[in-house]
Amino acid sequence: MVTSWDIAREASVSQTTVSRVVNGDRRVARETRQRVEEAIARLGYTPNGVARGLATRRTSLVGVVTGDIRNPFYTQLMAALENRLSEQGLAMVYSSAADRPEHVSTRMLKEQRVDGLIVTSALIDSEAIHTLAEERFPFVLANRYVDGVESDVVTGDNVGGSRVGVEHLIDLGHRRIAVICGDPQASTSRDRFQGFCDGLTRAGIELEWELVRQGDFLYDTAYAEARKLLELRSPPTAIICLNDVMALAALNAAYAAGVSVPRELSVLGFDDIALASWDVFGLTTVRQPLDEMARASVQLLVQRIEQPQAPVQRLSFPSLLVRRRTTGPARAEGVAETRDEH
Repeated sequence: MVTSWDIAREASVSQTTVSRVVNGDRRVARETRQRVEEAIARLGYTPNGVARGLATRRTSLVGVVTGDIRNPFYTQLMAALENRLSEQGLAMVYSSAADRPEHVSTRMLKEQRVDGLIVTSALIDSEAIHTLAEERFPFVLANRYVDGVESDVVTGDNVGGSRVGVEHLIDLGHRRIAVICGDPQASTSRDRFQGFCDGLTRAGIELEWELVRQGDFLYDTAYAEARKLLELRSPPTAIICLNDVMALAALNAAYAAGVSVPRELSVLGFDDIALASWDVFGLTTVRQPLDEMARASVQLLVQRIEQPQAPVQRLSFPSLLVRRRTTGPARAEGVAETRDEH
Protein backbone atom coordinates (compact mmCIF):
# COMPACT_ATOMS: atom_id res chain seq x y z
CA MET A 1 0.00 0.00 0.00
CA VAL A 2 1.37 3.40 -0.99
CA THR A 3 1.68 5.79 1.97
CA SER A 4 2.13 9.52 2.33
CA TRP A 5 5.79 8.81 3.22
CA ASP A 6 6.25 7.19 -0.19
CA ILE A 7 4.81 10.26 -1.85
CA ALA A 8 7.10 12.50 0.21
CA ARG A 9 10.20 10.56 -0.96
CA GLU A 10 9.00 10.53 -4.58
CA ALA A 11 8.36 14.30 -4.59
CA SER A 12 11.38 15.17 -2.43
CA VAL A 13 9.26 16.93 0.18
CA SER A 14 8.34 16.33 3.80
CA GLN A 15 5.44 14.12 4.81
CA THR A 16 3.88 17.20 6.39
CA THR A 17 3.89 18.92 2.99
CA VAL A 18 2.13 15.91 1.46
CA SER A 19 -0.56 16.11 4.16
CA ARG A 20 -1.01 19.80 3.51
CA VAL A 21 -1.48 19.22 -0.22
CA VAL A 22 -3.97 16.41 0.37
CA ASN A 23 -5.95 18.58 2.81
CA GLY A 24 -6.06 21.55 0.48
CA ASP A 25 -3.77 23.84 2.48
CA ARG A 26 -3.28 26.95 0.33
CA ARG A 27 0.05 27.81 1.96
CA VAL A 28 1.83 25.21 -0.19
CA ALA A 29 3.67 26.79 -3.14
CA ARG A 30 2.18 26.05 -6.55
CA GLU A 31 5.28 24.25 -7.91
CA THR A 32 5.53 22.11 -4.79
CA ARG A 33 1.83 21.28 -4.92
CA GLN A 34 2.16 20.26 -8.57
CA ARG A 35 5.14 17.99 -7.78
CA VAL A 36 3.24 16.29 -4.99
CA GLU A 37 0.10 15.85 -7.11
CA GLU A 38 2.15 14.31 -9.93
CA ALA A 39 3.74 11.88 -7.45
CA ILE A 40 0.28 10.95 -6.14
CA ALA A 41 -0.91 10.25 -9.69
CA ARG A 42 2.18 8.16 -10.57
CA LEU A 43 2.04 6.00 -7.45
CA GLY A 44 -1.76 5.76 -7.22
CA TYR A 45 -1.91 7.05 -3.68
CA THR A 46 -5.32 7.08 -1.95
CA PRO A 47 -5.42 9.24 1.22
CA ASN A 48 -6.74 7.64 4.40
CA GLY A 49 -10.10 9.36 4.83
CA VAL A 50 -10.42 8.46 8.51
CA ALA A 51 -6.99 9.82 9.40
CA ARG A 52 -7.58 12.94 7.36
CA GLY A 53 -10.89 13.45 9.11
CA LEU A 54 -9.19 13.24 12.50
CA ALA A 55 -6.63 15.83 11.42
CA THR A 56 -9.06 18.28 9.85
CA ARG A 57 -12.06 17.50 12.10
CA ARG A 58 -14.09 16.97 8.93
CA THR A 59 -15.67 13.83 7.55
CA SER A 60 -16.63 14.99 4.03
CA LEU A 61 -20.15 13.83 4.89
CA VAL A 62 -23.21 16.02 4.45
CA GLY A 63 -26.54 15.14 6.03
CA VAL A 64 -29.76 15.67 4.09
CA VAL A 65 -33.06 15.79 5.96
CA THR A 66 -35.83 15.02 3.52
CA GLY A 67 -39.58 14.57 3.46
CA ASP A 68 -41.57 11.48 2.54
CA ILE A 69 -39.46 9.74 -0.11
CA ARG A 70 -42.63 8.16 -1.50
CA ASN A 71 -43.14 11.61 -3.00
CA PRO A 72 -41.05 11.58 -6.23
CA PHE A 73 -40.21 15.26 -5.69
CA TYR A 74 -37.96 14.39 -2.77
CA THR A 75 -36.24 11.48 -4.51
CA GLN A 76 -35.48 13.74 -7.50
CA LEU A 77 -34.19 16.53 -5.26
CA MET A 78 -32.03 14.08 -3.30
CA ALA A 79 -30.54 12.70 -6.53
CA ALA A 80 -29.69 16.24 -7.66
CA LEU A 81 -28.13 17.04 -4.27
CA GLU A 82 -26.08 13.84 -4.29
CA ASN A 83 -24.70 14.66 -7.75
CA ARG A 84 -23.71 18.18 -6.71
CA LEU A 85 -22.18 17.00 -3.45
CA SER A 86 -20.14 14.41 -5.33
CA GLU A 87 -18.72 17.15 -7.53
CA GLN A 88 -17.40 18.76 -4.35
CA GLY A 89 -15.87 15.52 -3.09
CA LEU A 90 -18.60 15.13 -0.48
CA ALA A 91 -20.81 12.14 0.33
CA MET A 92 -24.47 12.28 1.32
CA VAL A 93 -26.22 10.57 4.19
CA TYR A 94 -29.92 11.18 4.65
CA SER A 95 -32.73 10.84 7.11
CA SER A 96 -36.43 11.10 6.35
CA ALA A 97 -38.50 13.34 8.58
CA ALA A 98 -41.70 11.80 7.23
CA ASP A 99 -42.05 9.28 10.03
CA ARG A 100 -40.11 10.93 12.85
CA PRO A 101 -39.82 14.42 14.36
CA GLU A 102 -37.43 16.72 12.54
CA HIS A 103 -35.23 17.21 15.60
CA VAL A 104 -34.68 13.45 15.73
CA SER A 105 -33.52 13.38 12.10
CA THR A 106 -31.10 16.26 12.58
CA ARG A 107 -29.70 14.75 15.78
CA MET A 108 -29.18 11.36 14.13
CA LEU A 109 -27.24 12.95 11.30
CA LYS A 110 -25.13 15.13 13.60
CA GLU A 111 -24.21 12.02 15.60
CA GLN A 112 -22.68 10.65 12.39
CA ARG A 113 -20.32 13.65 12.45
CA VAL A 114 -21.59 15.23 9.27
CA ASP A 115 -19.87 18.49 8.33
CA GLY A 116 -23.18 20.20 7.64
CA LEU A 117 -26.86 19.71 6.89
CA ILE A 118 -29.23 20.44 4.01
CA VAL A 119 -32.84 20.39 5.20
CA THR A 120 -35.45 20.06 2.44
CA SER A 121 -38.67 19.58 4.40
CA ALA A 122 -38.57 22.05 7.28
CA LEU A 123 -41.84 23.33 8.71
CA ILE A 124 -42.36 27.05 9.33
CA ASP A 125 -42.17 26.65 13.14
CA SER A 126 -39.44 23.99 13.23
CA GLU A 127 -37.72 23.89 16.63
CA ALA A 128 -34.93 21.78 15.14
CA ILE A 129 -33.95 24.56 12.76
CA HIS A 130 -34.00 27.15 15.53
CA THR A 131 -31.69 24.87 17.52
CA LEU A 132 -29.26 24.47 14.61
CA ALA A 133 -29.14 28.24 14.18
CA GLU A 134 -28.51 28.79 17.89
CA GLU A 135 -25.71 26.21 17.84
CA ARG A 136 -24.24 27.82 14.70
CA PHE A 137 -24.14 24.41 13.07
CA PRO A 138 -23.60 24.72 9.28
CA PHE A 139 -26.89 24.16 7.45
CA VAL A 140 -28.90 25.29 4.44
CA LEU A 141 -32.67 25.23 4.03
CA ALA A 142 -33.50 23.95 0.55
CA ASN A 143 -37.02 24.09 -0.90
CA ARG A 144 -38.53 25.68 2.26
CA TYR A 145 -37.73 28.29 4.86
CA VAL A 146 -38.49 28.68 8.57
CA ASP A 147 -40.05 31.79 10.09
CA GLY A 148 -37.79 33.79 12.38
CA VAL A 149 -34.54 32.03 11.44
CA GLU A 150 -31.65 33.83 9.75
CA SER A 151 -30.12 31.13 7.58
CA ASP A 152 -29.05 30.34 4.05
CA VAL A 153 -32.16 29.48 2.04
CA VAL A 154 -32.69 28.20 -1.52
CA THR A 155 -36.22 28.00 -2.92
CA GLY A 156 -38.15 28.20 -6.13
CA ASP A 157 -40.47 31.16 -6.71
CA ASN A 158 -43.52 29.59 -5.11
CA VAL A 159 -45.67 32.73 -5.05
CA GLY A 160 -44.89 33.71 -8.63
CA GLY A 161 -45.15 30.17 -9.95
CA SER A 162 -48.59 29.62 -8.46
CA ARG A 163 -49.78 33.01 -9.71
CA VAL A 164 -48.64 32.15 -13.25
CA GLY A 165 -50.52 28.86 -13.05
CA VAL A 166 -53.74 30.61 -12.03
CA GLU A 167 -53.30 33.22 -14.76
CA HIS A 168 -52.94 30.39 -17.30
CA LEU A 169 -56.29 28.96 -16.20
CA ILE A 170 -57.93 32.39 -16.27
CA ASP A 171 -56.60 32.97 -19.80
CA LEU A 172 -58.37 29.73 -20.77
CA GLY A 173 -61.65 31.19 -19.53
CA HIS A 174 -61.86 29.55 -16.12
CA ARG A 175 -63.47 31.58 -13.37
CA ARG A 176 -64.54 28.91 -10.92
CA ILE A 177 -61.11 27.63 -9.91
CA ALA A 178 -60.53 25.36 -6.92
CA VAL A 179 -57.29 24.81 -5.03
CA ILE A 180 -56.07 21.85 -3.00
CA CYS A 181 -53.46 23.13 -0.56
CA GLY A 182 -50.55 21.30 1.05
CA ASP A 183 -49.35 21.04 4.62
CA PRO A 184 -50.37 24.32 6.30
CA GLN A 185 -47.09 24.27 8.26
CA ALA A 186 -44.99 24.28 5.08
CA SER A 187 -43.77 27.57 3.61
CA THR A 188 -44.26 26.10 0.12
CA SER A 189 -47.99 25.61 0.70
CA ARG A 190 -48.42 29.03 2.28
CA ASP A 191 -46.57 30.82 -0.52
CA ARG A 192 -48.28 28.91 -3.32
CA PHE A 193 -51.68 29.65 -1.81
CA GLN A 194 -50.69 33.32 -1.65
CA GLY A 195 -49.84 33.17 -5.35
CA PHE A 196 -53.22 31.54 -6.04
CA CYS A 197 -55.03 34.35 -4.23
CA ASP A 198 -52.91 37.00 -5.96
CA GLY A 199 -53.79 35.57 -9.36
CA LEU A 200 -57.52 35.67 -8.61
CA THR A 201 -57.30 39.21 -7.21
CA ARG A 202 -55.47 40.54 -10.26
CA ALA A 203 -58.24 39.17 -12.47
CA GLY A 204 -60.98 40.60 -10.25
CA ILE A 205 -62.21 37.15 -9.22
CA GLU A 206 -63.47 36.75 -5.66
CA LEU A 207 -62.06 33.87 -3.63
CA GLU A 208 -64.77 31.26 -2.90
CA TRP A 209 -63.87 29.40 0.27
CA GLU A 210 -65.88 26.31 -0.64
CA LEU A 211 -63.36 25.85 -3.46
CA VAL A 212 -60.38 25.97 -1.07
CA ARG A 213 -59.53 22.49 0.23
CA GLN A 214 -56.90 21.54 2.77
CA GLY A 215 -54.57 18.81 1.68
CA ASP A 216 -51.23 17.60 3.02
CA PHE A 217 -49.21 17.12 -0.19
CA LEU A 218 -50.23 13.44 -0.12
CA TYR A 219 -52.25 11.41 -2.61
CA ASP A 220 -55.08 10.01 -0.47
CA THR A 221 -56.17 13.30 1.07
CA ALA A 222 -56.08 15.09 -2.26
CA TYR A 223 -58.11 12.33 -3.93
CA ALA A 224 -60.83 12.62 -1.28
CA GLU A 225 -60.94 16.43 -1.55
CA ALA A 226 -61.07 16.33 -5.34
CA ARG A 227 -64.05 13.96 -5.21
CA LYS A 228 -65.83 16.36 -2.85
CA LEU A 229 -65.17 19.27 -5.21
CA LEU A 230 -66.61 17.36 -8.16
CA GLU A 231 -69.75 16.54 -6.13
CA LEU A 232 -70.58 20.20 -5.45
CA ARG A 233 -73.82 21.53 -6.89
CA SER A 234 -71.68 23.91 -8.93
CA PRO A 235 -68.34 22.15 -9.37
CA PRO A 236 -65.16 23.97 -10.38
CA THR A 237 -64.07 24.00 -14.00
CA ALA A 238 -60.44 23.84 -12.92
CA ILE A 239 -58.43 22.58 -9.95
CA ILE A 240 -54.94 23.77 -9.13
CA CYS A 241 -53.06 21.45 -6.78
CA LEU A 242 -50.07 22.75 -4.86
CA ASN A 243 -47.90 19.78 -5.78
CA ASP A 244 -47.91 17.20 -8.56
CA VAL A 245 -48.76 14.19 -6.38
CA MET A 246 -52.04 15.86 -5.42
CA ALA A 247 -52.65 16.81 -9.06
CA LEU A 248 -52.29 13.16 -10.07
CA ALA A 249 -54.81 12.32 -7.35
CA ALA A 250 -57.22 14.90 -8.78
CA LEU A 251 -56.82 13.37 -12.25
CA ASN A 252 -57.65 9.95 -10.85
CA ALA A 253 -60.66 11.34 -8.97
CA ALA A 254 -61.94 12.93 -12.17
CA TYR A 255 -61.49 9.65 -14.03
CA ALA A 256 -63.37 7.75 -11.32
CA ALA A 257 -66.21 10.30 -11.47
CA GLY A 258 -66.48 10.09 -15.24
CA VAL A 259 -65.33 13.68 -15.70
CA SER A 260 -63.33 14.33 -18.86
CA VAL A 261 -59.97 16.14 -18.53
CA PRO A 262 -59.49 18.73 -19.92
CA ARG A 263 -62.83 18.96 -21.75
CA GLU A 264 -64.85 19.27 -18.55
CA LEU A 265 -62.19 19.89 -15.95
CA SER A 266 -58.68 21.34 -16.11
CA VAL A 267 -56.06 20.16 -13.60
CA LEU A 268 -52.77 21.91 -12.89
CA GLY A 269 -49.94 20.83 -10.56
CA PHE A 270 -46.72 22.21 -9.14
CA ASP A 271 -43.10 20.87 -9.18
CA ASP A 272 -42.91 19.02 -12.55
CA ILE A 273 -41.83 15.66 -11.19
CA ALA A 274 -40.77 13.13 -13.84
CA LEU A 275 -44.18 11.39 -13.85
CA ALA A 276 -45.87 14.63 -14.89
CA SER A 277 -44.36 14.42 -18.38
CA TRP A 278 -45.37 10.79 -18.96
CA ASP A 279 -47.77 10.47 -21.88
CA VAL A 280 -50.37 8.75 -19.72
CA PHE A 281 -50.63 11.91 -17.57
CA GLY A 282 -49.42 14.85 -19.66
CA LEU A 283 -49.84 17.05 -16.59
CA THR A 284 -49.74 20.81 -16.96
CA THR A 285 -47.67 22.03 -14.05
CA VAL A 286 -45.25 24.62 -12.70
CA ARG A 287 -41.63 23.50 -12.87
CA GLN A 288 -39.14 24.03 -10.08
CA PRO A 289 -35.49 24.05 -11.31
CA LEU A 290 -34.29 21.31 -8.98
CA ASP A 291 -30.82 20.97 -10.44
CA GLU A 292 -30.09 24.68 -10.07
CA MET A 293 -31.56 24.67 -6.57
CA ALA A 294 -29.41 21.67 -5.60
CA ARG A 295 -26.25 23.26 -6.99
CA ALA A 296 -26.89 26.51 -5.10
CA SER A 297 -27.70 24.64 -1.87
CA VAL A 298 -24.42 22.71 -1.98
CA GLN A 299 -22.40 25.82 -2.82
CA LEU A 300 -23.93 27.74 0.07
CA LEU A 301 -23.31 24.87 2.49
CA VAL A 302 -19.66 24.51 1.44
CA GLN A 303 -19.23 28.25 1.94
CA ARG A 304 -20.95 28.10 5.33
CA ILE A 305 -18.64 25.27 6.46
CA GLU A 306 -15.50 27.08 5.31
CA GLN A 307 -16.63 30.60 6.26
CA PRO A 308 -18.98 30.40 9.27
CA GLN A 309 -19.22 34.20 9.48
CA ALA A 310 -20.18 34.73 5.83
CA PRO A 311 -23.36 36.81 5.26
CA VAL A 312 -26.59 34.83 5.08
CA GLN A 313 -27.96 34.38 1.56
CA ARG A 314 -31.56 33.73 0.47
CA LEU A 315 -31.83 32.62 -3.16
CA SER A 316 -35.04 32.18 -5.14
CA PHE A 317 -35.10 30.57 -8.59
CA PRO A 318 -37.80 31.34 -11.18
CA SER A 319 -40.59 28.80 -11.62
CA LEU A 320 -41.78 27.98 -15.15
CA LEU A 321 -45.24 27.04 -16.41
CA VAL A 322 -45.12 23.80 -18.42
CA ARG A 323 -48.22 23.38 -20.61
CA ARG A 324 -49.34 19.86 -21.36
CA ARG A 325 -52.68 18.07 -21.88
CA THR A 326 -54.56 18.50 -18.59
CA THR A 327 -55.61 22.12 -19.08
CA GLY A 328 -57.93 23.45 -21.74
CA PRO A 329 -60.66 26.06 -22.39
CA ALA A 330 -63.41 26.25 -19.78
CA ARG A 331 -66.83 24.89 -20.74
CA ALA A 332 -69.55 27.43 -20.15
CA GLU A 333 -71.86 24.74 -18.77
CA GLY A 334 -69.46 23.54 -16.07
CA VAL A 335 -68.99 19.93 -15.11
CA ALA A 336 -72.34 19.26 -13.47
CA GLU A 337 -74.46 19.80 -16.57
CA THR A 338 -72.36 17.59 -18.86
CA ARG A 339 -72.29 14.37 -16.84
CA ASP A 340 -75.30 12.99 -18.74
CA GLU A 341 -73.00 12.46 -21.71
CA HIS A 342 -71.15 9.65 -19.85
